[in-house]
Amino acid sequence: MSAIRRPSRPSRCLLLCGAPVLALSIFAAPAHAAEEQAAEGQPADAGEAIIVTGYKIGRGETRAVAALGRDDINERPFGADITQSLNKVPGLQVTTGDARGGSFSFEFAMRGLNKEQVGFTLDGIPTGDARFNGGSPPQRFIESSNVQRITVSQSAGDLGAPSRFALGGFVDFVTDDPARRASATLEAGFGSDDFWRGYIRLDSGEIAPGLSAYASYSRQENDVWTGPDSRHSSREHAEFKLVKMFDDGSFLKGRVSWNDQQDNDFNIISLAEFRADPRSDQATDALTGIPATDVNFGGALGGTRQDFMAYLNMGWQLGDTALLTLNPYYQTLRGESYRYQDRARALTGSNPYAVTGYNANGGAIRPALITTRNSNALGGPADMRVTPRDRDRYGATAELKLENLIAGHTIRVGGWWEGGTSSEERQFFRITDPVASIAYDSSRLNYVEYQRWTSIETTMLYAQDSVEIVPDLLRLDVGVNWLNVAYKTRSPLEYSAQLDFSQHSDINPKIGFKLTPMRRLEIYGGYAKNFAGIPEDAFLGSTAVITPTTLEPIQSETFDLGLRYTTDNLALSVQAYSVDLKNNIGIVPNDTSATEPDEILRGNVATRAANILGQRTRGIEVTGLGQMGPIDVYASYSYQDARHDDPAIGSTERAQLAAVGVIGGARVRNIPRHSAYAEIGVRPVEGARIQANLRYVGDRVGGHIVANGTYAEVSVETIPSYVVAGVSATYELTDVGPLRGLTFQLNVDNLFDKAYLGSVSSSTATQPEFALPAITLDRYFLGSPRTYTLSLRAKI
Repeated sequence: MSAIRRPSRPSRCLLLCGAPVLALSIFAAPAHAAEEQAAEGQPADAGEAIIVTGYKIGRGETRAVAALGRDDINERPFGADITQSLNKVPGLQVTTGDARGGSFSFEFAMRGLNKEQVGFTLDGIPTGDARFNGGSPPQRFIESSNVQRITVSQSAGDLGAPSRFALGGFVDFVTDDPARRASATLEAGFGSDDFWRGYIRLDSGEIAPGLSAYASYSRQENDVWTGPDSRHSSREHAEFKLVKMFDDGSFLKGRVSWNDQQDNDFNIISLAEFRADPRSDQATDALTGIPATDVNFGGALGGTRQDFMAYLNMGWQLGDTALLTLNPYYQTLRGESYRYQDRARALTGSNPYAVTGYNANGGAIRPALITTRNSNALGGPADMRVTPRDRDRYGATAELKLENLIAGHTIRVGGWWEGGTSSEERQFFRITDPVASIAYDSSRLNYVEYQRWTSIETTMLYAQDSVEIVPDLLRLDVGVNWLNVAYKTRSPLEYSAQLDFSQHSDINPKIGFKLTPMRRLEIYGGYAKNFAGIPEDAFLGSTAVITPTTLEPIQSETFDLGLRYTTDNLALSVQAYSVDLKNNIGIVPNDTSATEPDEILRGNVATRAANILGQRTRGIEVTGLGQMGPIDVYASYSYQDARHDDPAIGSTERAQLAAVGVIGGARVRNIPRHSAYAEIGVRPVEGARIQANLRYVGDRVGGHIVANGTYAEVSVETIPSYVVAGVSATYELTDVGPLRGLTFQLNVDNLFDKAYLGSVSSSTATQPEFALPAITLDRYFLGSPRTYTLSLRAKI
């Protein structure tokens, strides 16, 4: 059996921000007004003129909000990773190893928080933990060609957001409803790195009054650009959506998503390796048969996974003032990841799961582990390390909304419940013939290092009153929520304890206001307290001892204050914010002076889960967009000062931070102080649009260098800033025989082929340095090179 199935083959901020903002001033004079309904409502359909509206900067909201419509999504190559569109939003950074997507290399940050501290929802349904290993990144459930809009709330001020991870904000992806008339949509894509994609969507039209549906299927493949001879990516994705609208405003919507993904991903590298060869991620592209070399073979780096999600969005209109909604869901993950090992391991005896007892610390006593190693010999012994991961989530959200039951008040009362289990094993199989291939016999399991299982059950209740204190002048949203999280976990191959406990939040306030002192101008602000509990990775990511009575749940507090100005063809937003993350959790040694380096890295029973203080981010975000005739422009800028708490030197708190690779008071990894995005689009003739964009990311902290063993603070490593440019050209033929909306689009990402470090990997974020005085720990993902993609779309 092969470990990886091979798919078949068929300057600066001022320049970036100042110029676009200056250009925007041209559009301040009134132009032809758009319909008021369009200004408030949905993004334009593909092929229609872009209407610049206030909804893109959150007009009418009491919190920081940004919205991306169909036009924004269509700027990326058809079928590209949906999260890449989010780079336009200030305060967000999204990176993938490939210009079209990536699994292990997917990194996300919002206002100083990472992808495990931000909530993701799909049609209001939580997608769960966004970790690569065992988590559920949202793009696995989404076909970008079926997405209507994306709403980003940077402030976590929406109390109904169903997520334990929304410590500083959340992102909601809203899918299309079926088309009103029967049609078929076909898409194709071709490009660099042997990329190809096919997509088909069939819309039923109105089957019966108010009833319609669509089904879609896509497949895409490409080589991984850093290792085209050994690394490949393949994705199959299918969706089905059914909608029934009733005359009284009630509705029923059901959606099913299935995703089958197999990929080799990108390796992480050190800063020195990048400087020596900025186009190599240090993974080898061919087998040599020598284990010491093949441990870096790219063909054995990656994994497979299948994701399934099904949910209903149901709403009952109860008279003129009340709407009751109910949204049940179910999600599964079945997957494995792989890594080549330059040795062979086998547990003595015939049972690879054997445990003979437990020691005084509760650690498992197991039969002797036999390790055979001859790494520099041709055909020397080698293993494939396989890590199967399974996950099941199920739950429901519900809300009763009362509008004007009491004049001027909109009352929301609701809740969310979710249960689920996750499991993970680490297995070792002997590679059959290391000289010939990486194939192994999956029926001959030699050793299982761990077998972890956890169950997490979450309950949230909330209530809010939105009051028009002075109609059309002042609105106040006052709400609260409360959460309870119950945990169960066990890992019998590592320790004897079986944890079963729960934690609940205080009453968390969510307060926002919107003041409209004059037409077109809004002043808004708010405060929110948020609760996350203990992250799932604390149970599945290590063997560390967890003592519930000494572990405080992760919480945060956010403040926002902003101003929006909108006209019929111009929208401007400026907002300041503060995010304080408290009670972060890390794996620390029981005794920092005695613990061996490997113990903290493995997180064994000589370590424990502990609160390691937190971090705070202060920032400013600016967004401007406008349109005048055939020209449209967009620009955003973000200033972020994200820093870890700074306990006294020599204190226990500072030593615990050092043990997880953090220097107190230093900037948070991967968060630039300055970042910006700017684009300009021109429509020279009917049906055509040419667009150019620039993205600037300032210098970032890449690593806090802390010595292994002593955990002494050494230095902070900084990775350089970068600017990348992109262009696209789109041409749509309105009618071509039986085809409607025949569209051709060419995208060129990283136009000038800039070599840069795209992101800091979260996989080594908590590891101190291995090889001081040299700094060698691999920490970074390469940014993708120049990439061409040709996309085609037609409707029948």
